[in-house]
Amino acid sequence: MKRIATPLGSLKLIKGACKKQIAAELRGLELLIELVKQSNVWMIDQRGKKPYLVSCDGAPGIQVDIFASMQKRILGGDPHLDILIAQEEACVMRSKSEVMTPSTDSMVSLVLLGNMGWPLKHTPSTLSDKAVYSLKQSEIFEDSIGTQLKGQDYQEIEFAMDCYQAGQHQNAVAILAEIGRRWYVCRSWEIEHIQNLLASFFSQLERHHVEAYIEAPQCKEDVMFIAL
Repeated sequence: MKRIATPLGSLKLIKGACKKQIAAELRGLELLIELVKQSNVWMIDQRGKKPYLVSCDGAPGIQVDIFASMQKRILGGDPHLDILIAQEEACVMRSKSEVMTPSTDSMVSLVLLGNMGWPLKHTPSTLSDKAVYSLKQSEIFEDSIGTQLKGQDYQEIEFAMDCYQAGQHQNAVAILAEIGRRWYVCRSWEIEHIQNLLASFFSQLERHHVEAYIEAPQCKEDVMFIAL
């Protein structure tokens, strides 16, 4: 074994590890550290034996084992980050075009996603809970007369977003529209108010997917609750 000096401590690697890969990881690590210093969403926890990239923007928390991710990439070419969300392992795999990039580049992308508020279109499906939580914190959920969404609403919206991430684009739009119809019938909310509430979610979907659904809705009344 040999030790590689990094700004976060010594990284243990086997002798003969590719020097180019090590150099690429270290370059990415420097950028990662700089971005985290400027972020109010992330921190690097160095209290233990290894450094961790940790989210600090509320539950569910995300934790990335920085050195383990670097070691897996350098030693075995593993395209996954060593990551936990809400203390459970999550599979976050880079796209095929990014498989050979340093793991620290993927961590940089993760930091940027958090800094942008976890936009659902770009957040990995295994981290969709983070994107939905971010939307929950938006001011859109409480208007001037104090209307708020309920736990069941969040669960149904989260299901719709999970469907979208799974490639069921039309089904996702239909579920959101159905939620709007139910609010209109069961809660007697104004159509404009429902549109405003759902706009935050529809804006997270690709516009052409929403437009395709409008052209052939499952229920003709659905289009009343979709505002682009």
